[in-house]
Amino acid sequence: MLDKLSTIQDVEHSYKYYQIMRDTQPVWYDEQTRSWNVFRYQDVYTVVTDHQRFSSQMKASRSLDRVLENESRIKMGKALTRLDPPLHRRYRNLVSPAFTPRALSRLSGRIEAISQELLDQVRAAGKMEFVADFAYPLPTIVIAEMIGVPTSDRPLFRGWADELLNSQIQRAEEPHDGDSNVRRMVDVFAEMSEYFDRMLEERRRHPRNDMMSELLAVELDGERLSTEDTISFCITLLLAGHVTTLNLLSLAIYCFHTHPDAMERLRKQRELMPGAIEEVLRYMSPVRALRRVTAADVTLGDVTIPKNAQVFAWLASANYDERQFAEPERFDITREPNKHLSFGHGVHFCIGAPLARMEAGIALPMILQQLPELRIETDQPLELLEGSGILGFKRLPVTFTASA
Repeated sequence: MLDKLSTIQDVEHSYKYYQIMRDTQPVWYDEQTRSWNVFRYQDVYTVVTDHQRFSSQMKASRSLDRVLENESRIKMGKALTRLDPPLHRRYRNLVSPAFTPRALSRLSGRIEAISQELLDQVRAAGKMEFVADFAYPLPTIVIAEMIGVPTSDRPLFRGWADELLNSQIQRAEEPHDGDSNVRRMVDVFAEMSEYFDRMLEERRRHPRNDMMSELLAVELDGERLSTEDTISFCITLLLAGHVTTLNLLSLAIYCFHTHPDAMERLRKQRELMPGAIEEVLRYMSPVRALRRVTAADVTLGDVTIPKNAQVFAWLASANYDERQFAEPERFDITREPNKHLSFGHGVHFCIGAPLARMEAGIALPMILQQLPELRIETDQPLELLEGSGILGFKRLPVTFTASA
Protein backbone atom coordinates (compact mmCIF):
# COMPACT_ATOMS: atom_id res chain seq x y z
CA MET A 1 0.00 0.00 0.00
CA LEU A 2 2.83 2.40 0.76
CA ASP A 3 4.82 2.12 -2.45
CA LYS A 4 3.39 -0.34 -4.96
CA LEU A 5 1.18 1.83 -7.15
CA SER A 6 0.27 0.17 -10.43
CA THR A 7 -3.02 1.87 -11.29
CA ILE A 8 -4.86 5.11 -10.61
CA GLN A 9 -7.14 3.13 -8.33
CA ASP A 10 -4.08 2.24 -6.24
CA VAL A 11 -3.30 5.95 -5.88
CA GLU A 12 -6.86 6.69 -4.76
CA HIS A 13 -6.68 3.86 -2.23
CA SER A 14 -3.33 5.13 -0.96
CA TYR A 15 -4.84 8.50 0.00
CA LYS A 16 -7.54 6.73 2.00
CA TYR A 17 -4.83 4.67 3.68
CA TYR A 18 -2.79 7.80 4.48
CA GLN A 19 -5.84 9.38 6.09
CA ILE A 20 -6.34 6.35 8.33
CA MET A 21 -2.67 6.43 9.32
CA ARG A 22 -2.71 10.18 10.00
CA ASP A 23 -5.68 9.67 12.33
CA THR A 24 -4.61 6.43 14.03
CA GLN A 25 -0.84 5.82 13.65
CA PRO A 26 0.82 9.03 12.44
CA VAL A 27 4.26 7.63 13.33
CA TRP A 28 4.35 3.92 12.51
CA TYR A 29 7.03 1.22 12.51
CA ASP A 30 6.84 -1.24 9.62
CA GLU A 31 8.18 -4.60 10.78
CA GLN A 32 8.51 -5.89 7.23
CA THR A 33 10.80 -3.12 5.95
CA ARG A 34 12.25 -2.24 9.37
CA SER A 35 11.51 1.40 8.75
CA TRP A 36 9.57 4.18 10.44
CA ASN A 37 6.88 6.00 8.49
CA VAL A 38 5.60 9.52 9.17
CA PHE A 39 2.25 10.72 7.77
CA ARG A 40 1.09 14.03 9.28
CA TYR A 41 2.09 17.33 7.68
CA GLN A 42 3.82 18.81 10.70
CA ASP A 43 5.80 15.64 11.41
CA VAL A 44 6.80 15.24 7.75
CA TYR A 45 7.85 18.90 7.74
CA THR A 46 10.03 18.23 10.79
CA VAL A 47 11.69 15.18 9.23
CA VAL A 48 12.58 16.92 5.95
CA THR A 49 13.76 20.18 7.54
CA ASP A 50 15.52 19.12 10.76
CA HIS A 51 18.78 17.90 9.21
CA GLN A 52 20.50 17.68 12.59
CA ARG A 53 18.17 14.94 13.85
CA PHE A 54 17.11 13.46 10.48
CA SER A 55 20.19 12.96 8.35
CA SER A 56 20.40 12.54 4.56
CA GLN A 57 23.83 10.96 4.91
CA MET A 58 22.98 7.30 4.58
CA LYS A 59 25.25 4.35 4.00
CA ALA A 60 24.88 2.46 0.74
CA SER A 61 22.55 -0.38 1.56
CA ARG A 62 21.55 -1.78 -1.80
CA SER A 63 23.70 -3.84 -4.09
CA LEU A 64 23.81 -1.26 -6.90
CA ASP A 65 24.86 1.53 -4.51
CA ARG A 66 27.64 -0.61 -3.04
CA VAL A 67 28.92 -1.68 -6.47
CA LEU A 68 28.94 1.89 -7.74
CA GLU A 69 31.02 3.00 -4.75
CA ASN A 70 33.68 0.37 -5.53
CA GLU A 71 33.71 0.46 -9.35
CA SER A 72 37.05 1.89 -10.54
CA ARG A 73 35.64 2.97 -13.91
CA ILE A 74 33.22 5.37 -12.26
CA LYS A 75 34.45 8.80 -11.18
CA MET A 76 31.59 9.82 -8.95
CA GLY A 77 32.02 12.09 -5.97
CA LYS A 78 29.60 13.47 -3.41
CA ALA A 79 25.89 13.39 -4.20
CA LEU A 80 24.11 16.55 -3.07
CA THR A 81 21.06 14.57 -1.94
CA ARG A 82 23.16 12.49 0.49
CA LEU A 83 24.97 15.27 2.30
CA ASP A 84 24.26 17.17 5.50
CA PRO A 85 25.37 20.69 6.44
CA PRO A 86 27.93 22.16 6.59
CA LEU A 87 29.31 20.11 3.66
CA HIS A 88 25.93 20.18 1.92
CA ARG A 89 25.78 23.96 2.20
CA ARG A 90 29.23 24.46 0.69
CA TYR A 91 28.52 22.03 -2.15
CA ARG A 92 25.08 23.48 -2.87
CA ASN A 93 26.47 27.02 -2.90
CA LEU A 94 28.93 25.96 -5.58
CA VAL A 95 26.26 24.57 -7.92
CA SER A 96 23.36 26.92 -7.12
CA PRO A 97 24.48 29.75 -9.48
CA ALA A 98 23.35 27.53 -12.38
CA PHE A 99 19.78 27.64 -10.99
CA THR A 100 19.34 31.34 -10.20
CA PRO A 101 16.37 33.11 -11.85
CA ARG A 102 18.80 34.99 -14.08
CA ALA A 103 20.55 31.81 -15.20
CA LEU A 104 17.30 29.96 -15.83
CA SER A 105 15.73 32.89 -17.71
CA ARG A 106 18.21 32.23 -20.50
CA LEU A 107 16.53 28.85 -21.03
CA SER A 108 12.95 30.10 -21.42
CA GLY A 109 13.25 30.76 -25.14
CA ARG A 110 14.67 27.31 -25.81
CA ILE A 111 12.02 25.61 -23.66
CA GLU A 112 9.33 27.34 -25.72
CA ALA A 113 11.06 26.46 -29.01
CA ILE A 114 11.51 22.79 -28.05
CA SER A 115 7.89 22.60 -26.86
CA GLN A 116 6.75 24.04 -30.18
CA GLU A 117 8.85 21.57 -32.17
CA LEU A 118 7.33 18.67 -30.24
CA LEU A 119 3.78 19.98 -30.71
CA ASP A 120 4.35 20.57 -34.42
CA GLN A 121 5.25 16.90 -34.79
CA VAL A 122 1.87 15.68 -33.47
CA ARG A 123 -0.79 18.34 -34.13
CA ALA A 124 -1.79 17.02 -37.54
CA ALA A 125 -2.25 13.48 -36.22
CA GLY A 126 -4.85 14.41 -33.62
CA LYS A 127 -3.30 12.01 -31.14
CA MET A 128 -0.03 11.21 -29.38
CA GLU A 129 1.46 9.15 -26.60
CA PHE A 130 2.02 12.09 -24.28
CA VAL A 131 4.86 10.59 -22.23
CA ALA A 132 6.97 9.41 -25.19
CA ASP A 133 6.10 12.27 -27.57
CA PHE A 134 6.26 15.25 -25.20
CA ALA A 135 6.72 14.83 -21.44
CA TYR A 136 9.83 12.70 -21.80
CA PRO A 137 11.79 14.46 -24.58
CA LEU A 138 11.21 18.04 -23.36
CA PRO A 139 13.14 17.89 -20.04
CA THR A 140 15.72 15.47 -21.47
CA ILE A 141 16.58 17.87 -24.31
CA VAL A 142 16.52 20.88 -21.99
CA ILE A 143 18.94 19.29 -19.50
CA ALA A 144 21.22 18.08 -22.28
CA GLU A 145 21.45 21.59 -23.72
CA MET A 146 21.77 23.11 -20.25
CA ILE A 147 24.78 20.95 -19.43
CA GLY A 148 26.30 21.49 -22.85
CA VAL A 149 25.78 18.11 -24.54
CA PRO A 150 26.10 18.63 -28.32
CA THR A 151 23.11 17.84 -30.52
CA SER A 152 25.00 14.96 -32.10
CA ASP A 153 25.27 13.27 -28.68
CA ARG A 154 21.61 13.75 -27.75
CA PRO A 155 20.63 10.15 -28.68
CA LEU A 156 23.36 8.88 -26.34
CA PHE A 157 22.13 11.16 -23.58
CA ARG A 158 18.53 10.05 -24.09
CA GLY A 159 19.63 6.41 -24.04
CA TRP A 160 21.15 6.90 -20.59
CA ALA A 161 17.97 8.58 -19.38
CA ASP A 162 16.01 5.56 -20.68
CA GLU A 163 18.27 3.14 -18.85
CA LEU A 164 18.11 5.10 -15.59
CA LEU A 165 14.33 5.32 -15.68
CA ASN A 166 13.92 1.64 -16.57
CA SER A 167 16.30 0.73 -13.77
CA GLN A 168 14.18 2.63 -11.26
CA ILE A 169 11.15 0.64 -12.34
CA GLN A 170 12.99 -2.69 -12.18
CA ARG A 171 14.53 -1.93 -8.80
CA ALA A 172 11.03 -1.35 -7.45
CA GLU A 173 9.91 -4.69 -8.87
CA GLU A 174 13.07 -6.48 -7.65
CA PRO A 175 13.82 -5.00 -4.20
CA HIS A 176 17.18 -6.76 -3.94
CA ASP A 177 18.43 -5.64 -7.36
CA GLY A 178 18.71 -8.51 -9.84
CA ASP A 179 22.27 -9.21 -10.96
CA SER A 180 21.53 -8.35 -14.59
CA ASN A 181 20.05 -5.00 -13.61
CA VAL A 182 23.06 -4.18 -11.43
CA ARG A 183 25.55 -5.05 -14.19
CA ARG A 184 23.65 -2.98 -16.73
CA MET A 185 23.47 0.04 -14.45
CA VAL A 186 27.17 -0.18 -13.57
CA ASP A 187 27.94 -0.06 -17.29
CA VAL A 188 25.59 2.92 -17.78
CA PHE A 189 27.14 4.88 -14.90
CA ALA A 190 30.61 4.03 -16.19
CA GLU A 191 29.72 5.32 -19.67
CA MET A 192 28.29 8.54 -18.23
CA SER A 193 31.29 9.01 -15.97
CA GLU A 194 33.75 8.54 -18.82
CA TYR A 195 31.73 10.81 -21.11
CA PHE A 196 31.49 13.69 -18.61
CA ASP A 197 35.16 13.27 -17.69
CA ARG A 198 36.14 13.78 -21.35
CA MET A 199 33.69 16.65 -21.62
CA LEU A 200 35.16 18.38 -18.56
CA GLU A 201 38.66 18.08 -19.95
CA GLU A 202 37.52 19.62 -23.22
CA ARG A 203 35.77 22.49 -21.36
CA ARG A 204 38.93 23.21 -19.40
CA ARG A 205 40.72 23.79 -22.70
CA HIS A 206 37.85 25.53 -24.46
CA PRO A 207 35.22 26.98 -22.09
CA ARG A 208 31.74 27.58 -23.53
CA ASN A 209 28.51 29.22 -22.47
CA ASP A 210 27.08 26.15 -20.74
CA MET A 211 26.64 24.70 -17.25
CA MET A 212 29.66 22.42 -17.54
CA SER A 213 31.97 25.39 -18.12
CA GLU A 214 30.25 27.38 -15.36
CA LEU A 215 30.68 24.57 -12.84
CA LEU A 216 34.38 24.42 -13.64
CA ALA A 217 34.75 28.18 -13.23
CA VAL A 218 32.72 28.71 -10.06
CA GLU A 219 34.72 29.39 -6.90
CA LEU A 220 33.51 30.07 -3.38
CA ASP A 221 35.91 31.04 -0.61
CA GLY A 222 38.78 29.61 -2.65
CA GLU A 223 37.02 26.26 -3.12
CA ARG A 224 36.08 24.67 -6.44
CA LEU A 225 34.13 21.56 -7.37
CA SER A 226 36.26 18.49 -7.98
CA THR A 227 35.97 16.55 -11.23
CA GLU A 228 34.25 13.71 -9.40
CA ASP A 229 31.71 16.01 -7.74
CA THR A 230 30.95 17.75 -11.03
CA ILE A 231 30.34 14.39 -12.71
CA SER A 232 28.06 13.33 -9.85
CA PHE A 233 26.05 16.52 -10.15
CA CYS A 234 25.56 16.12 -13.92
CA ILE A 235 24.40 12.53 -13.47
CA THR A 236 22.04 13.51 -10.64
CA LEU A 237 20.66 16.34 -12.76
CA LEU A 238 19.98 13.98 -15.65
CA LEU A 239 18.16 11.46 -13.46
CA ALA A 240 16.28 13.68 -11.02
CA GLY A 241 15.76 16.60 -13.38
CA HIS A 242 14.10 14.79 -16.23
CA VAL A 243 12.03 12.32 -14.18
CA THR A 244 10.48 15.03 -11.96
CA THR A 245 9.46 17.25 -14.89
CA LEU A 246 8.30 14.26 -16.95
CA ASN A 247 5.97 13.18 -14.17
CA LEU A 248 4.79 16.71 -13.37
CA LEU A 249 3.74 17.27 -16.99
CA SER A 250 1.90 13.96 -17.36
CA LEU A 251 0.22 14.27 -13.95
CA ALA A 252 -0.91 17.79 -14.89
CA ILE A 253 -2.57 16.48 -18.05
CA TYR A 254 -4.30 13.79 -16.00
CA CYS A 255 -5.54 16.34 -13.45
CA PHE A 256 -6.83 18.63 -16.20
CA HIS A 257 -8.54 15.71 -17.97
CA THR A 258 -10.31 14.62 -14.79
CA HIS A 259 -11.25 18.24 -13.95
CA PRO A 260 -12.46 19.65 -17.29
CA ASP A 261 -13.82 22.85 -15.73
CA ALA A 262 -10.32 23.64 -14.46
CA MET A 263 -8.83 22.89 -17.90
CA GLU A 264 -11.31 25.19 -19.64
CA ARG A 265 -10.64 27.95 -17.14
CA LEU A 266 -6.89 27.61 -17.70
CA ARG A 267 -7.41 27.93 -21.46
CA LYS A 268 -9.17 31.25 -20.88
CA GLN A 269 -7.05 32.51 -17.99
CA ARG A 270 -3.42 31.63 -18.61
CA GLU A 271 -2.38 33.65 -15.58
CA LEU A 272 -3.85 30.91 -13.36
CA MET A 273 -1.35 28.31 -14.59
CA PRO A 274 1.32 28.89 -11.87
CA GLY A 275 -1.27 28.18 -9.16
CA ALA A 276 -2.56 25.18 -11.11
CA ILE A 277 0.96 23.71 -11.27
CA GLU A 278 1.30 24.07 -7.49
CA GLU A 279 -2.03 22.30 -7.03
CA VAL A 280 -0.96 19.45 -9.32
CA LEU A 281 2.19 19.10 -7.20
CA ARG A 282 0.07 18.92 -4.04
CA TYR A 283 -2.78 16.83 -5.43
CA MET A 284 -0.61 14.16 -7.10
CA SER A 285 2.88 14.62 -5.69
CA PRO A 286 5.48 13.28 -8.22
CA VAL A 287 7.72 12.37 -5.27
CA ARG A 288 5.76 10.32 -2.77
CA ALA A 289 8.28 10.10 0.07
CA LEU A 290 11.75 11.15 1.20
CA ARG A 291 14.08 8.91 3.18
CA ARG A 292 16.15 9.98 6.19
CA VAL A 293 18.05 8.29 9.04
CA THR A 294 17.89 9.44 12.65
CA ALA A 295 21.08 10.91 14.10
CA ALA A 296 19.79 10.43 17.66
CA ASP A 297 16.68 9.21 19.46
CA VAL A 298 13.83 11.44 18.28
CA THR A 299 10.34 11.83 19.70
CA LEU A 300 7.49 12.79 17.37
CA GLY A 301 4.21 13.18 19.21
CA ASP A 302 4.20 10.36 21.74
CA VAL A 303 6.42 8.00 19.73
CA THR A 304 10.20 7.76 20.11
CA ILE A 305 12.20 6.73 17.04
CA PRO A 306 15.62 5.26 17.96
CA LYS A 307 18.97 6.44 16.66
CA ASN A 308 20.14 5.09 13.25
CA ALA A 309 16.59 4.24 12.21
CA GLN A 310 15.41 4.59 8.64
CA VAL A 311 12.51 7.05 8.34
CA PHE A 312 10.18 7.64 5.39
CA ALA A 313 8.51 11.05 5.34
CA TRP A 314 5.36 10.64 3.24
CA LEU A 315 5.02 13.88 1.28
CA ALA A 316 1.93 12.56 -0.50
CA SER A 317 0.21 12.08 2.85
CA ALA A 318 1.33 15.44 4.24
CA ASN A 319 -0.09 17.16 1.16
CA TYR A 320 -3.54 15.75 2.01
CA ASP A 321 -3.46 16.50 5.73
CA GLU A 322 -6.74 18.18 6.74
CA ARG A 323 -4.86 19.98 9.49
CA GLN A 324 -3.00 21.95 6.81
CA PHE A 325 -5.26 21.95 3.73
CA ALA A 326 -9.00 22.65 3.66
CA GLU A 327 -10.85 20.01 1.63
CA PRO A 328 -7.59 18.35 0.52
CA GLU A 329 -9.39 15.88 -1.77
CA ARG A 330 -10.64 18.80 -3.91
CA PHE A 331 -8.51 19.87 -6.90
CA ASP A 332 -8.46 23.68 -6.64
CA ILE A 333 -6.24 25.62 -9.06
CA THR A 334 -6.78 28.80 -7.01
CA ARG A 335 -5.86 27.21 -3.65
CA GLU A 336 -4.16 29.78 -1.43
CA PRO A 337 -2.09 29.28 0.59
CA ASN A 338 -0.68 26.07 -0.84
CA LYS A 339 2.37 25.16 1.21
CA HIS A 340 2.78 21.66 -0.17
CA LEU A 341 5.97 19.69 0.48
CA SER A 342 6.36 18.04 -2.93
CA PHE A 343 9.82 19.52 -3.49
CA GLY A 344 10.88 19.02 0.13
CA HIS A 345 11.76 21.95 2.35
CA GLY A 346 14.66 23.58 4.14
CA VAL A 347 18.28 23.01 3.12
CA HIS A 348 17.31 20.03 0.97
CA PHE A 349 14.61 21.85 -0.97
CA CYS A 350 14.90 20.52 -4.54
CA ILE A 351 17.50 22.64 -6.33
CA GLY A 352 15.87 21.87 -9.68
CA ALA A 353 12.36 22.95 -8.60
CA PRO A 354 12.55 26.36 -10.37
CA LEU A 355 13.52 24.61 -13.62
CA ALA A 356 10.66 22.07 -13.37
CA ARG A 357 8.18 24.85 -12.61
CA MET A 358 9.45 26.94 -15.52
CA GLU A 359 9.26 24.05 -18.00
CA ALA A 360 5.71 23.23 -16.91
CA GLY A 361 4.73 26.91 -16.84
CA ILE A 362 5.82 27.35 -20.47
CA ALA A 363 4.75 24.00 -21.92
CA LEU A 364 1.31 23.46 -20.36
CA PRO A 365 -0.32 26.68 -21.65
CA MET A 366 1.02 25.90 -25.14
CA ILE A 367 -0.47 22.40 -24.96
CA LEU A 368 -3.90 23.65 -23.85
CA GLN A 369 -3.97 26.38 -26.50
CA GLN A 370 -2.74 24.30 -29.44
CA LEU A 371 -4.47 20.98 -28.74
CA PRO A 372 -8.23 21.65 -28.59
CA GLU A 373 -10.49 19.01 -27.04
CA LEU A 374 -7.51 17.37 -25.36
CA ARG A 375 -8.49 14.20 -23.53
CA ILE A 376 -6.92 10.98 -22.32
CA GLU A 377 -7.82 7.73 -24.05
CA THR A 378 -9.17 5.48 -21.33
CA ASP A 379 -9.93 2.33 -23.34
CA GLN A 380 -6.99 0.65 -21.60
CA PRO A 381 -6.02 0.96 -17.92
CA LEU A 382 -3.46 3.70 -17.34
CA GLU A 383 -0.21 2.10 -16.13
CA LEU A 384 1.89 3.91 -13.58
CA LEU A 385 5.63 3.96 -13.12
CA GLU A 386 6.39 1.75 -10.16
CA GLY A 387 9.69 3.32 -9.20
CA SER A 388 10.48 3.66 -5.53
CA GLY A 389 8.81 6.73 -4.06
CA ILE A 390 7.73 8.31 -7.37
CA LEU A 391 4.42 8.77 -9.18
CA GLY A 392 4.03 9.06 -12.94
CA PHE A 393 2.68 7.32 -16.01
CA LYS A 394 4.42 4.73 -18.15
CA ARG A 395 2.17 5.72 -21.03
CA LEU A 396 -0.51 8.39 -21.43
CA PRO A 397 -2.32 8.20 -24.81
CA VAL A 398 -4.23 11.39 -25.61
CA THR A 399 -6.40 12.63 -28.47
CA PHE A 400 -7.28 16.15 -29.60
CA THR A 401 -8.65 18.02 -32.58
CA ALA A 402 -6.11 17.77 -35.39
CA SER A 403 -4.76 20.96 -36.93
CA ALA A 404 -2.18 21.97 -39.50
